[in-house]
Amino acid sequence: MRIFIFFLFCLLTVMPVLAETVQISVQRDKPESISNFEAGVTHTQYSLDSWGDQAAIERAKALLKAGARFQNQHIMGWGAGNPEPSPGVYDWSRLDERLKIIRESGGTPVITLCGAPDWMKGGQSGQTDWTKLETAPLPEHYQDFANLAAQVARRYPNVRHFQVWNEMKGFWDAKANNWNYQNYTRLYNLCYDALKAVNPQIKVGGPYLVIEGTGSQKGDWSAEKPIRARQWEILDYWLKNKRGADFITLDRGIKDFHDKHNYSPAELMALTPFFGDIIRQIRTKTDLPIWWAEFYGASGASREYAAANYASCLLHSIKAGLNVALLWEPQDAGKAAFSGGLFSDTRKTEGGQALLFYDVYKALHECFSKGTPLFKTQSTSPMVEALASDKHVLLINKSEAPVTVEIEGRSSTLKAYEVKLL
Repeated sequence: MRIFIFFLFCLLTVMPVLAETVQISVQRDKPESISNFEAGVTHTQYSLDSWGDQAAIERAKALLKAGARFQNQHIMGWGAGNPEPSPGVYDWSRLDERLKIIRESGGTPVITLCGAPDWMKGGQSGQTDWTKLETAPLPEHYQDFANLAAQVARRYPNVRHFQVWNEMKGFWDAKANNWNYQNYTRLYNLCYDALKAVNPQIKVGGPYLVIEGTGSQKGDWSAEKPIRARQWEILDYWLKNKRGADFITLDRGIKDFHDKHNYSPAELMALTPFFGDIIRQIRTKTDLPIWWAEFYGASGASREYAAANYASCLLHSIKAGLNVALLWEPQDAGKAAFSGGLFSDTRKTEGGQALLFYDVYKALHECFSKGTPLFKTQSTSPMVEALASDKHVLLINKSEAPVTVEIEGRSSTLKAYEVKLL
C-alpha cells in the first residue's frame, strides 16, 4: 500500500491537471461572422513525385483531395526545374509533373512566380546555379520575367491564381535596412499586366511579405508586436502603387526568424492570437482577400503540441476573416521537429499515411470553410479555445494538462494538447 501511495503521489506531481471544469458558451442567437476560409498546401522539394512509392503516392493524393482545396507550386525550385534555362528555350518537364500531381489529387492550382532563371540575374545562359535560387532578377530583366509569367499562364490555362515572387527574396537593401519595395512593385506590376493580358480572369496577388515581430516584447526589435513599421512602409507603398491585385499574400511564423529569445511551450501558445491581430490590422488598409502564403506555428518534439499550436493559429486567423491558408510542405520530410506535415514521406513504402495534424486541417476544411456561419464563443480559461459553426464546435486544449470542458449541456474531456471536433 505504501508503494502504491508513493507511486500515486509521484504521478500527480508530474501530471498537472486543470482543477476546474472549463465552461464554453456559444451565442447561438445569430452568427458573429461568415467564414471566408479555404485550406491549401504548397508543394516543396519533396512531394508526391513519380520516383516515390506508388501506393504511398496514391494514399497521399486521396488525403489531399479530401483535406484541402488549393495546391501551390513555384515555377523554379521547390521541386521544379529551370523553366527557361536560355532566353526563349523552355523546359516544362518538372512543372508539368507537379501540375499533373495537383490535377490528379483534385486541387485547385496556384502558381508562385519564383525563382528566376540564371540569365535574368547575372548568371550564364544555359546553366543553373541552385545556390542562387533566392536571387531576384536584375531590373533590366524584369520584363523578361514577366514574359516568362505569361508563358506559364498560356501553358497552364486552368491555373487562375498566381503569387508574384516569394518573401521579397533578393530585394534586401542593406542601406535602407528594408526591402527594396519600389523595385519589387515594378516587377509585380509587369507580371500583373502580363498575366491579365493572357486572361483577365486570372487572379494575381502580392507582395508575399514576411510579417516581423514575435509580439512578446522581450527586448529587441524582433520581439516587438506585429506589424512592424518597416512592413507598413512596404504595404502602404505596394497598396498605393500596384497596378491592381486580386488578393494580398503574407507570410507569418509564430516566432520571428531573427528572435533569439527562448520561449517555453506555454509562452509560444500564448502568441497564437497575433495571427488574428495581423489580419485585422491589414483589413483596416484594404478589402482585398487575405492569404497566408506561408504560416508556421510552433514546432516541437510532440506532434500533439504542434497540432494544437497550428490549430490555434488558424482558429484566430479564421475568426479574423482569413481567406486562404497555404500550408508549407504537406509531406513530412523526416525533420526532427514536426512542422505541420499532413502525411508521411511517400518515398517510403509505408508512406502516404495521415499524420496527426491532417485530421485537424481536414476538420477545418470540411466544417469551417467559406460560407460557414461562425458563432461567438467564450471560455473561462485562456488555455481552452473554441470555434463554433451551426453544426460543429472545434475545441483546442492549449495546456499540457488534461481538462474537462462543459459546452451546451455536454461534458467532454480533452487530453493534453488535444484538438477535438464535436
